This record gives sequence, structure tokens and C-alpha cells, in this order.
Amino acid sequence: MNAVIALCTFCEIHGPKVIFTTQTYRSFDDQNTEELKFYGPKEILREAQALGSEQQQDCKGCHSLGNLKYLSNEHETRTSFLSAQQSLMQDIGALLKYACIRSLSCEVHPGKEGVCYFGDETRGHVLSHTFCVKDAQSRGLRRWCSFIVFMRDKQFLLNMWPFFVDNLKEVMRELQEFAEKKYKAEEAECPQRVLRLASVNSSLGSNSHANKQPRAFSDITNEKHVFVRIHMWFVWILSAGARHFVEILPVSLLDEELHFSMEHRNDAEEGFAPLNAKYPINLNIDNRIPDFKNFSGLNPVTVLRNLRQLLGRDHFRQIIYAVLVGLQILIRGPHADAVETLYGLSSLIPRACQRVRTQAPEYLEPKICNFISVDTLVAVPMPCAEVCRLDIVPVQHRTEDTRSHILRWTGDLPAKLPTLLVKLEKAFDNQKLADSVLRVHFSTLKEEWANIAKVLHTMHGRGYRGNLTSLMISLGAGSQDKQILDAWSMGLPSNPA
Repeated sequence: MNAVIALCTFCEIHGPKVIFTTQTYRSFDDQNTEELKFYGPKEILREAQALGSEQQQDCKGCHSLGNLKYLSNEHETRTSFLSAQQSLMQDIGALLKYACIRSLSCEVHPGKEGVCYFGDETRGHVLSHTFCVKDAQSRGLRRWCSFIVFMRDKQFLLNMWPFFVDNLKEVMRELQEFAEKKYKAEEAECPQRVLRLASVNSSLGSNSHANKQPRAFSDITNEKHVFVRIHMWFVWILSAGARHFVEILPVSLLDEELHFSMEHRNDAEEGFAPLNAKYPINLNIDNRIPDFKNFSGLNPVTVLRNLRQLLGRDHFRQIIYAVLVGLQILIRGPHADAVETLYGLSSLIPRACQRVRTQAPEYLEPKICNFISVDTLVAVPMPCAEVCRLDIVPVQHRTEDTRSHILRWTGDLPAKLPTLLVKLEKAFDNQKLADSVLRVHFSTLKEEWANIAKVLHTMHGRGYRGNLTSLMISLGAGSQDKQILDAWSMGLPSNPA
């Protein structure tokens, strides 16, 4: 996994400082099966000399390993995990310093302790977890610290949010327990609050306190090998993350199983399968709803564009909103027309969220199905906010003054439309885009928002009950999208943890 994990601390003399980093290095030379002492570039180990002058300026409060390094190897995957006080790659080191300053200054969680995300394509993407450890000699009797996880891939980093948070909390808990024991022992021997109050009017006492140097992290925790413990934790997180997390399509949520033709596949790194761009990708679609098989050759975007023309822009917006947020779509009319319309509308949401009943002999409640079609003779409920009803007038009953499609829904659209609905409308408005292009575009949007719903659902499944607004914003969603994400989460396992 191409990530860097770092421990940062706020030094009372030098401010935010990176004091410990762990990075992954891997050898891609499959020809050489010999076990090596280090699987990264050999020049990396020589970078320590360039960092010597900078580390001489550090005080005890922001000093950890000095020129010492910790190295762990995973010979099966030809991977090395190297820990040092500063990153041995100058470009990564500069980005980590910038992330450290933001992590312990402006980019803080409400209440200061907690998780947040920040970053961009230029400076990389960072997951920051701020915390404090008790220190009887620090200002405020505590030392502020943070763990930062740096990656270039934003989506991969945010998808691993629950994994990183769960394991970094364990490291924090262990460090805070060490510091708590040291703090209680020092307080029992000499209470610092009483000592500081007594020295307020004493210039000698205040000067001695002002000249006191910050303590090293190992002194605060009273653990001589604290950085060895942190190194082993970081190595396990990076190793386990690389083994168990790979980037895949969330097919459990999509309504289509995508089968790619691998005839022109190129050899690549393990876990990746690039295709030769000179050849087309064959996309075979497997519709698992039996009643839709007759329409498998029909592009659902064509159905939706025709429906938009028949309903008008405003009514079409209402029915699309109802589909996305999980309201029941009730279509009453001729069987072929009703099923075709259901086929188009249901294509906008994940397959796992579709509960379809076609040609039902009687009306079924929303908890049973969210897409239902009935004959014109079947009794249906009066228009309400929970059911969006579309009446299709049979051909023999249509006149020149009668509309063929009539929407009946008493609900109201929100003041701020969901982001996904806005993107869909923008795509529909672009007449230059062919139906085949829109179909791929809609599948991409559906995959993106299904992935967001999956991340939030996983957080809830792991017992997290805090505010996920910052995570939603990091993923590109807002408060106006919560109803869609909640509805799409219903198609996921009840306990994803």
C-alpha cells in the first residue's frame, strides 16, 4: 500500500514537528528471488546524512530517533517497512511537514481531538487524527500530538478511513495509558498545579519554569522502547492494509455485473489489470430481474429521455428525486409500457436497492417493494408524499387533449437538490451526448455514490455514532445528499464490520 504514516507533536519551542515516519518500499524485480536486507532503492539509506544538520537543531521535545532507523521486511511480498525520524525522500518529507502544520493548527476536529481529512492533488491527501497525552511539565499539563496518513489516492484513502481510524485509536490508547501512569506518579510526588500557583509571585520559580526544556516523547510515556512499539504498529497497519484492501468495483451495490474482455490484457503489478486502450472493452450486462429480460437490449437512458419529454422537466425531476431517495414508484397502466418505464427508472439506483414487483394483482406497501406496476383496474392509494404514482393512459383512451403520462405526488422537493440529481439533470440537458455515452456516465455516477454510501455504512456498522459531516464533505457529498445515502445503505449488510 503506497502510504506514509507519521507521528507529529506540538513542540513548545519549535511548534508542529514530524518526529516519526514509516514508509513502504517494494522490489518489483521478480527475477531475483534472493532475500534482501532492504527492498527499496539503495540511495534511500544514504539520505540520512542530508538530514543531520536539521536534526541537530531539534530539542528533546521534537527529537525521537536521530540517525537511527527501524527496518522490517516481508520477504514473501518483497516489501520493506522503514521508519525514521524524518522521511528519507525529500519531496515526501516536505509534504509531511506541511501536513503536520495543518494537522496541529488549522485542520482540527471540533473539540480538537478527532479525525479529519484535508489535501489536494498537488500536496497529496491526508487523514489526520489529533489526540493528546498527559505531561506534567507541558503547558496545560498535556502534549498535543497527531497521526497523519499520507496518500496520493484520495478515494482509496477515504475508503480505508474506518480501518485507519480503528487501528490508530488502539495505538493512541496505548500511548495515553503509558503517559497516564507517568503523570499520576509525578502528581503523587509533586502536584504541578500547586507548584505553579505557588511560583506565580516568585520570579525565580517562574524563570526556572520558563527555561525548562520540553521532554522527549519517551520520557512522557516512561517507555524506553516506545518508538519500537509505534514502528511495529505502523508496519502492521501498512502490511494488513495492503493485503486486505484492493480497489474494486462495488458490484454488490450495482445493478449490472460488468464482464471485461481480457483478451488484450497487459502484464502489470499484482492487484492491477490494465487493458490495452487500442481495443474496445466488451461490456456484457446481466439483468437479474426476470421481468426486465424483454428490455435487456433497450438502453434505459432512451426510456428516461422519452419519459422526460412526456412528463416535462418539473415532473420528471420529481419522479427522479423519488427514485433516488427510496420512495415507492407506483405505475398504473398497460403492462408493457409500465414495465418499460420501471426498467428505465430502476436503472438509476443500485441493484441491491431495487425491490421490484411487476403486474401485481393488488397494491403492495412500500416496505415490500419500492417499484411496482399494476393494471388500471387495480385499486391504489390516494396521492401522498410516500408514494410517487405515475398513471399511463392506455392508447384507446387517449385524446388530443389528454396527456399520456400523468404524475401524482404530493411531496415537495428540498430547497437544495441532491448533488446526484443535479448531475443527472445536467447530463440530460446536454443533447450532444448520445444515449450510449449517458449510460456509461450514469453507471459511473451510480458507482461513485454507491461507494460513498458503502463507506458511511461501514462507519456506522463499526459502532461509530459521531457526526460524519466532515467525512461526507471529504467524499464530495453534503447534507442535502444524506437521504439518498441512507436509502442506498439499506441494500448493504446490516453489520459490515
